Amino acid sequence: MAAEYSMKNDKDKGNTIPGTTYTWSSTGPSTDGNHGVDLMAPGGAIASVPNWTLQRNQLMNGTSMSSPNATGCVALLLSACKANNIPIQPNRIRRALEQTAKPMPGISVLQQGWGMIQVTKAWEYILANKDAPYEDVNFEVSIDNRVGRPKGVYLREPYESSIKQTLSVNVNPCFKKMDVEEETQRRRVEFEMLLNLKSTVPWVQCPDHFMLMHNGRSFKIEVDPTQLPPGVHTAKIMGYDSTNTTTNDSRGAIFSVPITVVRTLEEEPDIRIGKLEFAPTEVKRFFLSVPAGATWMDVTVQDCRQNKAEVDSSPRLMVLHAVQLLPHMAYRDAETQKYLNLLPSETNVSSIKVHAGMTCELAMARYWSTAGDTTIDVRVQFRGVTPIPESVAMKCGGGGAMVRVSSDLADEMIQPSATLTKWKTALTPKTEGIVTPLSEDRDMLPVENKRIYQLVLTYEFNQEEAGSFTPIVPALQGVLYESAYESQLILAFDGDKKYLGVSDAFPSEIKAPKGKVTLRLQVRHDDTKLLEKLKDLPIWIERKLDKDISLSTYASKESMMTGSSTMKKRMLKKGTCCSVFLQEPSSIPTSCKCGDVLMGSVSYGSGEASLPGNGKRPGGYPVEFIVGPKMEAKKEEKGPEVPDERSIEEKLDEAVRKLKVDELQKLGSSKEKKEGDKLSPFEDLFDKLRKDYNDHIPLLMAGLKYYDQKEKRSNSLQDVVDIADKILPLIPEQDLAAHFGMSHDKEDPKSCKEHKEWEEKKSFRIEALARKARALSDLN
Repeated sequence: MAAEYSMKNDKDKGNTIPGTTYTWSSTGPSTDGNHGVDLMAPGGAIASVPNWTLQRNQLMNGTSMSSPNATGCVALLLSACKANNIPIQPNRIRRALEQTAKPMPGISVLQQGWGMIQVTKAWEYILANKDAPYEDVNFEVSIDNRVGRPKGVYLREPYESSIKQTLSVNVNPCFKKMDVEEETQRRRVEFEMLLNLKSTVPWVQCPDHFMLMHNGRSFKIEVDPTQLPPGVHTAKIMGYDSTNTTTNDSRGAIFSVPITVVRTLEEEPDIRIGKLEFAPTEVKRFFLSVPAGATWMDVTVQDCRQNKAEVDSSPRLMVLHAVQLLPHMAYRDAETQKYLNLLPSETNVSSIKVHAGMTCELAMARYWSTAGDTTIDVRVQFRGVTPIPESVAMKCGGGGAMVRVSSDLADEMIQPSATLTKWKTALTPKTEGIVTPLSEDRDMLPVENKRIYQLVLTYEFNQEEAGSFTPIVPALQGVLYESAYESQLILAFDGDKKYLGVSDAFPSEIKAPKGKVTLRLQVRHDDTKLLEKLKDLPIWIERKLDKDISLSTYASKESMMTGSSTMKKRMLKKGTCCSVFLQEPSSIPTSCKCGDVLMGSVSYGSGEASLPGNGKRPGGYPVEFIVGPKMEAKKEEKGPEVPDERSIEEKLDEAVRKLKVDELQKLGSSKEKKEGDKLSPFEDLFDKLRKDYNDHIPLLMAGLKYYDQKEKRSNSLQDVVDIADKILPLIPEQDLAAHFGMSHDKEDPKSCKEHKEWEEKKSFRIEALARKARALSDLN
């Protein structure tokens, strides 16, 4: 690594970096009890790159380097086996790699597994054991009477690791499932192995001998973690072939049972981990028992160097990583990772949300490339304001919702605040979906020869404005390997069938223009009955609100209903609780319809700047509001119609005049070009019409608006004043006052018609006065 990264190698200052894992490398154990990592391969190299990069080689690292390296190692072994007529089976290759891997010093088994791949030794192992009995048989290990039949023992929670436990381990030799040839069946019947069992640590006890037959057997083990110190501890039970004529190490373990035990630090609201010195690339793992009532923790990390001139003042890059394992929840939903660049004596406080009663792992790591002595001081303070319920759902018409909050660890300052930031609307399929078989060439399960089927559903909606949306399928998304269906895929298209974007197992945001949007959802499975259940599956469209909606909070329901006084900041004493009332939003976006859901978050802590950390739970708690039906807008009541007693000629003259004025207004709104001193088309027609209809107010208003346009008004201010002076005498102020000073008869058709005409005249007079005043102001 020192050569690849041109790193300074100074042993006295802690800059020596041995062969190790990168800080971001995966670390076990996995949730099923396995140690997680099986093998290591080189993950950094200066490698050749394509010519379009305009360079021959490039320094790269990560799984994009280690995976091809490991794959190449396996390919060499497969090629050698083929050349020497040695049966190629996955278990033979895997066992050879694991039993000959080189353990790296200073690295936990949870980081490296069996160790670094050694191709030459792996090939020597294959040659030495090519005729060993049952070398191609895979031995499946599982723990009986545990949920999901895990592959190993994982005691993580305090109630598991604080007592001695007796567990049952099942070992099942597996031949090829589909191989039912007579020879294979005879091997199954004749299969019998006498195994020696050995534990790698004294706190795990197991039988010395174990007879294994086809269909598997179980044996009991005893795990006693009660005397182990806080931290993570690993062990294995190794199963060796007792008939091996040489030492057990020549063939190695036929199978192994991984065991991981976590011992938490003593449960306290305030945990002082103290000073920690880090060797290069070192990771320190601490396991915390989250006390009841805790909803977040403040992790304080301080650089222990003194801020002096003679002290190395370069920043130390540290990685803070907190993880809790919650049932049926992905790691990313209960983890926080931060990179801290610490200067001498610098202090950083990170607030991290936690779930009470569940063990929380806090890992501190010196970044792999960080040079220089690294010592930090770490302190963890659990804090909490616990709401009941955690998730708030409000229905329209309920006024709001009540939440009971309590503080069980210490006095906490609270100041509830809630905001709605997103909007979801439901869609149903345009037509009922049809289940169809996929092609035989590429959509067949190879082992069981099962045909794959698909269900395609089409959805449509109107995107009122250009922006982003997220299609959500709650029944299918959020899981990957654990999904009940093989796969799901959403493709989005606009009204012209242009591809917009895609969303898969995890919702993805898609940008769309204004207009019609079509979504096509494909679900695949080999069981048509499961697909038939989804023929009318609704989905949701999620968008961000143009403007966040703040919800008012109150201390009582009476205050919430009257809106008299919102809830003020207050101290919540330890062991007490109070009620918080969230008021439903007073206004709803016009695009929302009945059944839509507005979503956001609510937090209860005050977030005072004087307190360390955020002062409240990061991210808050979910809150949503279900939109109800809207009141229908009152239709304007049409008054009784007055019979038109005008002659045909009068009606015709009025229609002709109206048509001329309408066409004139169209000219005024269009972009016209004036050539020299010639009148524009509008001005020419306006002057001609004034000769015939000089007292027609709508005609004069059209001219007033034309000359008062932004592009023309600087040279037409006097015209604006003149036309306004012509309009105002046609609508006498005394006549307006006389009309509106009396109430009109709403039942009389003639009175209603006159009132409507005077309403229009009133608006004309107001507009004429306003435009004249502005023009006079600009003239002066």
